[in-house]
Amino acid sequence: MRAQAFLLVLLSLVMVGGGVYVTLAEWLGSSYLLVWSVITGSLALFWGYYYAVYFYRVWTIRYQLTGQRLNVRRGLLTRTCDSMELIYVDDVRFEQTLIDRFVNGGVGSLIIFCSADKTDKQLVVAGIDNPHEIFEKIDSTRTALRAKRSILTGA
Repeated sequence: MRAQAFLLVLLSLVMVGGGVYVTLAEWLGSSYLLVWSVITGSLALFWGYYYAVYFYRVWTIRYQLTGQRLNVRRGLLTRTCDSMELIYVDDVRFEQTLIDRFVNGGVGSLIIFCSADKTDKQLVVAGIDNPHEIFEKIDSTRTALRAKRSILTGA
């Protein structure tokens, strides 16, 4: 969400700069209070919405990677928990856009494919810091579990 914050800071600077210009130019005479009320109200709404979305995401989405599964919990009032056995994961894809890499500080997404899962064939885990590191952990754990299973069943 760093890109949205950056754009919101730019919008705030433009709006305040416009308000200062209108006030100094005295285009509206003595009704500059109306201009500043509109600017202040708009900025409060924009920043309030941004922080509401930010805190909703922080408080309601939890990822847990164990030695055998990946658990994803979502929700504030209604909680949903998705669990995926790593041994059954077919493929893991790591995605990071240009904005994610440079503006968002290395945030990215993982798409996990599992044909054995009846409810979700694909699980998207978005907004992860250091996604390549998590990608490697999931992939190595999956490989180790499959190797262990083949050794146990082959004996």
